[in-house]
Amino acid sequence: MGVKVYCGPGPQHPRMPKTSPPSPPAPPFHDVPVDHYEVLKDDGVLRATLDGSIVVCVYDAVEEAGGMVHLRILPTGFGGREASDETLAADLLLLDRCLSTLQAAAPTARNWQARLVTHYGPDGVLQPIGNGVLHSVTHACKDSGVLIVQSDAESGAPVTLGFRPAMGQLRRL
Repeated sequence: MGVKVYCGPGPQHPRMPKTSPPSPPAPPFHDVPVDHYEVLKDDGVLRATLDGSIVVCVYDAVEEAGGMVHLRILPTGFGGREASDETLAADLLLLDRCLSTLQAAAPTARNWQARLVTHYGPDGVLQPIGNGVLHSVTHACKDSGVLIVQSDAESGAPVTLGFRPAMGQLRRL
């Protein structure tokens, strides 16, 4: 005849945690459509889908504030290889508004940095125009005292990116 003995759980060791602490909640997502910008003072993730467009992700290396500008690369109507003056002016105005809003949101920030990603469309046909827009945006950032720490470019399928200004992180989603 077999005997089975059942014992309850043993006493908890005093130095072993009883349960794992709950993981912190994920930061909220904020979508940034083309020809718009978004600024965050608190932790969060700015999200944009690139398809023939440029994102400029600006953040302060010390403060948690940051923002994203999503600019469209517009092909000219007559097969030109440069963006129109009106398009460049609108893009630079949007970038300037974003930088002004960031300065107001974090007046003590002094270490502004930017990460840029350019997407030339599915077949790369927007590359000549996109390079011109990127060149203008890069100079505008430098003139505003923003250090460019990353600039990437690609073609192909649309890409969704997430930018977390509080951490300075930019990644594919």
